Amino acid sequence: MEDLGEFRRRIKTQLNKIDPKTLNYNEDEFWLVRVPYEFLEYYAETNRLYNTMLALPLARGLHNGTYRKLPVVRNGEVYKQPYLIHCLTVSKMLSDMWFPFSDEEKDILIAAALCHDMIEDIPFADGGRELYTAFGLDKKVYDIVKLVSKKKDPTEEEEEEYFSGIRNNRLALLVKLSDRGHNVSDLYNMKEWKIEEYIGETRKRYLPMCEYAREEYPELNDVIEILQDQIVVQTKTVQMLMDRHKKTMSNLNDELTTLREENAKLRETFSALKEAQ
Repeated sequence: MEDLGEFRRRIKTQLNKIDPKTLNYNEDEFWLVRVPYEFLEYYAETNRLYNTMLALPLARGLHNGTYRKLPVVRNGEVYKQPYLIHCLTVSKMLSDMWFPFSDEEKDILIAAALCHDMIEDIPFADGGRELYTAFGLDKKVYDIVKLVSKKKDPTEEEEEEYFSGIRNNRLALLVKLSDRGHNVSDLYNMKEWKIEEYIGETRKRYLPMCEYAREEYPELNDVIEILQDQIVVQTKTVQMLMDRHKKTMSNLNDELTTLREENAKLRETFSALKEAQ
């Protein structure tokens, strides 16, 4: 294994080649993501994961100033949740699992998970190729991020092509399933129609993709089963809450209708009494 001091020097040398503005971040918010960030940093350094060590400060800098919809409450105070927490959570999910991969593949996988939303969310001048041309990441990281980046308002044909590309790349598939696994646990701030659309897509695309993966990549069966179970449980939980909400709203609407009808009858009775006088 590479000497730790030399590994750190290599990382520092590459980071020094990147425009400092790219790596800037709000230090006052860092405490909100410190624990998973430092865990992954330690994990990457211990295992000499070069791409992961580069991707961490890149994700922190490039996603700086963007936030998840769901806020976080600490000691009674409400804070906006940095978007980076999503990238870290998806990456940590993967780092916690055992894969029959080489250290290089594991490094590419976790680095891609950290960068997975960059092409969709950041207006790169060169379509995200900067990940390897300017930032020094392995081109395989870019290839995976490109695969999991979805076009806005795709046609049915484009959507099928998108999911086909992911299915045929086991690292992209793992990143996308982990991404969905975290996102389905965080739907509560979406509008009702958006939640239903998200659940529908999950059942139409992601659960069949899990079954495909278990057949096509049997060496990943245990990992896929964990990710599939997480997606299923979270989806069912959200659906149950949605159904309960709909039932509550329906009951309230029924009560409101009843009250309106009773109010109309009272008004009629009052009018009749007034005329009789």
